[in-house]
Amino acid sequence: MASAALVAEARQGILIRVEETAGIRRFQYPVAAEVELPQAVARDTCFRLLRGGEPVLAQVRAAEPGGAVARWWIDFPVDLLPYKSLGYELEYGDAPEGPGRKQGLKLIPSADRFRVANEPHIAWTVPRDLGGLLQSVLAGEIEYFRPGPGGLLLRDADGKDHPIGGGKNGVATNVSVTREGPLAIGLRFEIPEAGPALAQVRSTVDLVFPVFKSWVEVDWRIQDPQGKVRGAGARVQVNLDAPTPQAATLIDYGATGLVYLSLGPGQRSLLTGHAGAWQVLRGVPERMEPFVFGPERPDNPVRPEGWAHVMDRRRCLAVAVHRFADAAEDRIAISADGLTELHRPFPARVESAAAPKRLRFWLHCVPFPPQQTAATSPQAMQNPVVTAVQDRAAPPR
Repeated sequence: MASAALVAEARQGILIRVEETAGIRRFQYPVAAEVELPQAVARDTCFRLLRGGEPVLAQVRAAEPGGAVARWWIDFPVDLLPYKSLGYELEYGDAPEGPGRKQGLKLIPSADRFRVANEPHIAWTVPRDLGGLLQSVLAGEIEYFRPGPGGLLLRDADGKDHPIGGGKNGVATNVSVTREGPLAIGLRFEIPEAGPALAQVRSTVDLVFPVFKSWVEVDWRIQDPQGKVRGAGARVQVNLDAPTPQAATLIDYGATGLVYLSLGPGQRSLLTGHAGAWQVLRGVPERMEPFVFGPERPDNPVRPEGWAHVMDRRRCLAVAVHRFADAAEDRIAISADGLTELHRPFPARVESAAAPKRLRFWLHCVPFPPQQTAATSPQAMQNPVVTAVQDRAAPPR
C-alpha cells in the first residue's frame, strides 16, 4: 500500500500573488518562489500554473532530496505594469501538466566547472570551487570577462581580504544544483573557512540564471557566529577594450540621480554611500578627487540606488547591489581597465547563527549601448517583484 505522503490523491492548489512595488514596468521578468506544500508529494507529481484559470508557462522543480517532497521551486515570467499585481494558482495532484519551454537554459557540468548555456545567445562558465566567481561570459563572439584578481572576498578584523573558494587551505567547496530547467538554473556553493582569522565562518552562495535575462543573481549569506567578518566584497575583471583619448571607458552610476563619466588610462572612479549621503570620486588611485556629491539633506536623507554601467563601445556590464548603503557605507569602484569592485562593511559585533550577513547583487551582460540592448534596468534587478505564497485552503490574510 502506497504511503499517503507519496500520493497526491486529489487536485490541490497554492495561491501565488506577485506585486510590482518599485514603479517599473516589467517585461518577461523572472519570478522565483519556494513553495511548501501541506504534505509531501512524489517527485513525479504533475504541476501547472494558472492565471485567470488558463495554464501559463512555468518550471517546477523539487527543492529538497527524497522520493516525497514538500518544498518546490517554481520559476515563471511575468509582465507587470508599475505598482500592479497579479494572482496565480499552482495546481498539483491529478491536474494535467502545464506548459513548459523546450528550448532554453542547459547546465553542462564537467570535472572542474559548470557551463550554463542559452544557445546561441549566451553562455556562463563557473568554476566548481567558485574560485574567481566567473571564468567566462560569452555572447556570440563577445567575451565579457577575462582572467584577473576576481572573486568573492571576506575581510577580517585586521583589514585583510580572503578570497573564498578556490580550494585554498585544502578546504573543499560543496556544490549542489538547486534547480535545473530551461527557465532557470540555480547553483549553491557552501564554503567553510579554515584559517584562524576566519575560523567558524561559513559562506553559502546561490547563483541563479534566468532564461529571459542575461544576468546572474549572486546571493551570498555569511554565517559568522563569532563576529570575525568585517566586510564582504566582489571583484570582477570586465574584458574592456583598452581606453584611449578618443575612446575612453564609459561609466554610469545610479545615485539619487544618474552620474555619468569617462575614465582615461590609469583612472579610477568610486561611488560610496551611507545614511542618505553619497559621493562619486574620480582620478588616479593615489589621488581621487571629488566629481559629484549628493545633496545635503540631514532632515530627509535619500539612499543612493547603488548600481553602475561599465562600458566600452562593444559591451556593457550592469552591476546592481541590493539594499545599497542601507546599513553601511557600501562602495562600487571601477577602473578604466574594467576592474569592478563591490564592498560592504559589517559592524564589529557577534552575529547569531540565525541572522547571517548578506551581500546580494546582479551582474548583467548586454551589448553597448545598454539603453538600446538591455531588456531591463539595473533598478529592476535591485527590486525584484514581490511574491506571496498561500495555501488555497488557508484563510485569507
